[in-house]
Amino acid sequence: MKKIIGLFLAAAMSGLLLAGCVAPAAEKNSNDGEKVSIAEMEGTITDSLEWPTVTFAILPTQEITDVDLVVDKLNEYLVSIDAGVLADIVPIEFGNLSTTMTLMLSSSDTPIDIFTNMFYSTMIDVVNNEQCIPLDDYIKKYPEIVNVIGEEYLPFAQISGIQYGLPVVGAYSGFSGYALREDIANEIGVADRDGEVLTYDELTEILLKAKEAHPEMCFIINSVTGCNTNIDTMGDSTLQGVLLNRGLDTSEVVNYYESEEFLSYLRYTKKWKDAGLFLEDPLNQTIDNSYLKTGVAGGEFFGGYSIEDAKTSISTYGYEFTIFKLNEPLVNASSSSSAYFISSVCKNPDAAMKMLALLYTDPVVATYVAQGIKDIHYVLDENGCSWYPAGKELTTVNWCAGSQFYFPNKTLTYPFETSNPNYYKDMIKSNQDCQVTDAVGFVFDSSEVYDEYSAVSTVIDEYLKALVYAEIDYESYLPEFQHELRDAGIEKVIDAKQEQLNKFLESQ
Repeated sequence: MKKIIGLFLAAAMSGLLLAGCVAPAAEKNSNDGEKVSIAEMEGTITDSLEWPTVTFAILPTQEITDVDLVVDKLNEYLVSIDAGVLADIVPIEFGNLSTTMTLMLSSSDTPIDIFTNMFYSTMIDVVNNEQCIPLDDYIKKYPEIVNVIGEEYLPFAQISGIQYGLPVVGAYSGFSGYALREDIANEIGVADRDGEVLTYDELTEILLKAKEAHPEMCFIINSVTGCNTNIDTMGDSTLQGVLLNRGLDTSEVVNYYESEEFLSYLRYTKKWKDAGLFLEDPLNQTIDNSYLKTGVAGGEFFGGYSIEDAKTSISTYGYEFTIFKLNEPLVNASSSSSAYFISSVCKNPDAAMKMLALLYTDPVVATYVAQGIKDIHYVLDENGCSWYPAGKELTTVNWCAGSQFYFPNKTLTYPFETSNPNYYKDMIKSNQDCQVTDAVGFVFDSSEVYDEYSAVSTVIDEYLKALVYAEIDYESYLPEFQHELRDAGIEKVIDAKQEQLNKFLESQ
């Protein structure tokens, strides 16, 4: 974790002696941070020697070797703006994420000050395990953070009305849809319905035509995803108590597995199974979108915050796609965002909060952390979008290319691997324009019904995939599934979730 900035500071002071205070001022609003006036740095170096260093974790998807290089450039910029804090970045390998994070969040010997729960833990567990501190008093000092996140979205990182984290700025709104290869859509004459909202009957008709044209392909990889299109899961992937109608105009937690919604979905999946739309032997396959790349699949359930977002995301699979909506963009409890926290072992929370404020509001800081150094770790195209430098790719660029999605505020960085310069502007606009349900920010704490929740989860693991892939007859096995869920205690889980939701809504 050690970062040596002494050489930089010495060099900077030397530069000041040479430049004096007559160097011309320069702009500071560019993301790459290169246009910073040396004159503006005068008088800050000596003070910076006593600045606290804030350590924060990043989670690169590949090995990176340029940590010192990026940290030095970032600290150079922090000195230039008289930030009052310095940075220390610690990359944590995914393979050791749980062990490493737990150790660093419990030891004052190797602490991290700022971290995200993404890929590591649920927010409720971070809070219950006392790995973070409340931020309510600190946020008051930085109203600009609230402005960036949006006050209506702060509940994404609240527990019992207490602000424990800062939600990652991103696409809070989202729709469910289906992506069909554009060449196939043109072939069967439905490409002009791109962006149209379809019923399951209309989608089924299209998929049957696609299957007739391409009998060698499957068209649904993961049918479990599809069953969530008209409910608010409230962040519970097991669907143990949901809100129907995506949480619009209702606060009643219901047993989804005994609802007409679920029964209706099983009737559709039986049709899809009989038509050969599913991946062969789905229960014994690794379900991922590689099937789209290889041409095994011609389409899949897919969504995003907008049609353009969905197309940008899925274009990495080597084809253009026509996107059909199954609902409209909405922000509900299922939209819960990951968040950033100040750890309970942080020795200087004020400094950590100052660094968080910079990560959320300063484009130069955000870009250094998320994208690295211009022309070394990324280049810009004519549209102002970022790409890998020539000869580089994800595994060789030595920084976090393509990982902007989990950083505090990716909208301050350059859009990556897209030609749409308005990618982030569109994302923010979508958040502002869509409907927001009353349950936004609700997080279910299952600890009080731990035994029941675990027992119900076991039953769901046994039956759900087989039912929604129509590998077993739903008319015969659905009643058995429902009976075992009741025996395992699903009603107790639903009652606990309803009670917690009622308290949450009363506190808003």
